[in-house]
Amino acid sequence: MAKTRDFRTKGHDSNPQLTPAQQATLDLIRLPNDDRLTHPSTLSSQIEAELEQATADLVDRLDEPLWISKRQLHAVNSCEALHEAQADEPFVWRIPMTRGQIFHKCIELSVHLWPKRSATDLVDEAIASIIGHGDGLAEFLTSLSEVELAEIRSEVTALIQTFFDTFPPLRSGWHPTTELPRKVLLHRGKIVLQGRFDLTVGRPEELTAGRVVIELKTGRSVPHHLDDLRFYALLETLVVGVPPALIASFYVDAGRVQVEHVDEDLLRAATLRTTRGIERLVELRLGETQALKRPSGACKWCPVAESCAPGQAWLGEAKANGAW
Repeated sequence: MAKTRDFRTKGHDSNPQLTPAQQATLDLIRLPNDDRLTHPSTLSSQIEAELEQATADLVDRLDEPLWISKRQLHAVNSCEALHEAQADEPFVWRIPMTRGQIFHKCIELSVHLWPKRSATDLVDEAIASIIGHGDGLAEFLTSLSEVELAEIRSEVTALIQTFFDTFPPLRSGWHPTTELPRKVLLHRGKIVLQGRFDLTVGRPEELTAGRVVIELKTGRSVPHHLDDLRFYALLETLVVGVPPALIASFYVDAGRVQVEHVDEDLLRAATLRTTRGIERLVELRLGETQALKRPSGACKWCPVAESCAPGQAWLGEAKANGAW
């Protein structure tokens, strides 16, 4: 076992020649020591106190804990009618979501399996692991035809290979983690903020930021991805006590990363957005307000679009203007 561990460490810590794309990504996600911020030890407790103070009058109105993730915050800040419609619909697995789940499982396995696997082998390992869990996704995968499953394997293999070609190989010295959970309990658990980070590298040193939180995206870039990451920066700060140094979205198809530095102004903005989201979600749950309708591209797949006047107007205008 000792020899295996030595070989594994040596393999992960080697410094292979990087492709230009890998080097460009590394240059963006590796923050020099001199640029890393040192934060006050009271920052986390101050933010938590602000969140609890701002939501104190809401707690007594909740019969059950309110669980909030990036998805709920995005929904309440976009079309609330779509949010409520989706909440009423039973969840159904679909092939696009399945591709994303298998891709993320492949990345998880690529970090923790040794010796290293090819993209094809990782996809096979990931699908076998998911089916072995016996959950809803496993049932969906086993219900697919051979052709459908082969198409998924092909598409995810291509995504994994693109990731390998454009993202720098993860070295053990970078302390990489996958699917890192974070949970914040406010008001003794009456309000719960939660998230799970796709990938992190680095770690804080005492009060100096060092961790990079990375979301791996298999689709196109959309504006709310940045809001999602700012929420994750808030969770990391509240749980660990030190904010991340950087937050980043890596778009696998394009092999490109978008990075934002984390400072106290960013955290304050995330705190305000989260507070407003909590207030709105409580009001909607208690039936104290009507869901706002904010038409957008989501109207194309909204289950209540046919009965939504603003949505129909937006769709008609988009069609007239030749919008995608």
